[in-house]
Amino acid sequence: MPLQIGRRSLAAALRSRAGSGTSGPRVAIVGAGLSGLGMAVQLELAGFSDYTLFEKSDEVGGTWRDNTYPGSGCDVPSHLYSFSFATKSDWSRKYAEQPEILGYAQALAGSHGIRSHIRFGAEVISLRYRDETGTWMLEVDRCEPGASTARSHDRVREEFEADFVIAACGQLNRPSTPDIRGIEDFDGPVFHSARWDHSVDLASRDVAVVGNGASAIQFVPPVAAVAKRVTIFQRSPNYVAPKIDKAYKPWWHWTLAHITPAERLYRWSIYWRLELRFFAFRRGAWMGKLIENRFSREVRKALVSEELPEPALIPDFPVGCKRILLSSDWYPTILQPHVHVVSSPISRIERDGVVTEDGLHHPATALIFATGFDTLDFLAPIEVKGRDGVDLHETWRAGAEANLGMTVAGFPNLFLLYGPNTNLGHNSILFMVERQIDYISQCLAAMVRGDLESIEVRREPMERFNHSVQEKMRRTAWAGSCRSWYKTASGKVTNNWPGFTVRYWLETLRPKMDDFVLDSSEGPRQRSGAVFVAELAEAHSDEA
Repeated sequence: MPLQIGRRSLAAALRSRAGSGTSGPRVAIVGAGLSGLGMAVQLELAGFSDYTLFEKSDEVGGTWRDNTYPGSGCDVPSHLYSFSFATKSDWSRKYAEQPEILGYAQALAGSHGIRSHIRFGAEVISLRYRDETGTWMLEVDRCEPGASTARSHDRVREEFEADFVIAACGQLNRPSTPDIRGIEDFDGPVFHSARWDHSVDLASRDVAVVGNGASAIQFVPPVAAVAKRVTIFQRSPNYVAPKIDKAYKPWWHWTLAHITPAERLYRWSIYWRLELRFFAFRRGAWMGKLIENRFSREVRKALVSEELPEPALIPDFPVGCKRILLSSDWYPTILQPHVHVVSSPISRIERDGVVTEDGLHHPATALIFATGFDTLDFLAPIEVKGRDGVDLHETWRAGAEANLGMTVAGFPNLFLLYGPNTNLGHNSILFMVERQIDYISQCLAAMVRGDLESIEVRREPMERFNHSVQEKMRRTAWAGSCRSWYKTASGKVTNNWPGFTVRYWLETLRPKMDDFVLDSSEGPRQRSGAVFVAELAEAHSDEA
């Protein structure tokens, strides 16, 4: 399903402008994780070079640069956790671990001269649209080359101007740490799993782990292998499925590297197996009920005991309401005598341990938060001001929304990668990101070919799209009775896509230009879809 229409149309648009003496739009990409790097690769492949990536850290990789905890890895099969335009045939195993995924990101950055476009140590503080010029001003808190990114006196404030901004900040980049009474009194190391302190030796320690989600399920087993005692404080149990992992053999690497159809077929087989899982995420679906009943039956038979009662192991919400976790060593770990699961809420933290609301004191000499990320405030903490000074975060006060998760009315030439309602619970997020990259490339091609100053989604189609998303969401497990990082306190699901990814592919195949106001030096106008389709046809004929 790749169909790199955007890259081809952008390349054709650039050729049509060659020799015209006019410069193309200046593009700013915020974030050098996999999304931002994938966007840069496509721009380079199209022959577009007037772009800059702003990365607040000193290296690429995003969440895969940050999450270095023991056991860190992906729960999507490796060959689909990569872009179709930048495949990797030599993944070491079915489910890649953090170092290998980070290596993939670094390889992307090293290709096509992309690193020369990255400003490291450059944190975007604000994005402000200038109505008088039709451009974006980026205020950047930048670290001088070779200086420490942590020291404030090594940093300077600068401004950059861009015509077109692509925010590739992601949803999993700002650790969420609960404010628990007494934490300042704790006499031991305290850190979040996404900021793992490798200087701390956990051997022979009493380790308290707050949270039992996707990161905890990976790092608790290796921590339990060395710690004296591990106490896991959970809000609710999760559905945990076996992780059927394996290392690939050399002959398999050779096959995928030398027989191109084999690699494509393998990717497709993974995609469709994952895609079919959405049938289980429909609200009240028979497949979901089947999974719930089998899970409960197996857990009761093998795990429930006086030490691990049923409420601590079996969720009281539908499967899929929270992300299904994959692990083959979670249950063997929590069955060990020195590992304890506590469901009573935390009351306070004391110097030498954690006190729960049932009055029990749990000794601890190290405290690790596995409490996920702030996922609902998209683009935060960046201040974003659009046309007429409208504040994006104020616009999103009731919950973030964007047309196809990418564009917001009132914010011309601003596109989001991995934006609202584009996360998945059943397939590879990089499939969604790749669709967005292609869509954005087509919009950029329209600007280049039409010599446009801005492209801005109209409010009516954006609201129509988001109304449809929320209507469909009510029929999914994500709207079920559980607390999750997918939804706001009011219950609005702002993170997930409410259907099959095939549907998203169809909706992003080509931009519906009737949904946009296109502004040029001649003034704003609404381009008809028929005209834009004709331009795409012309672009493809030019390429041929």
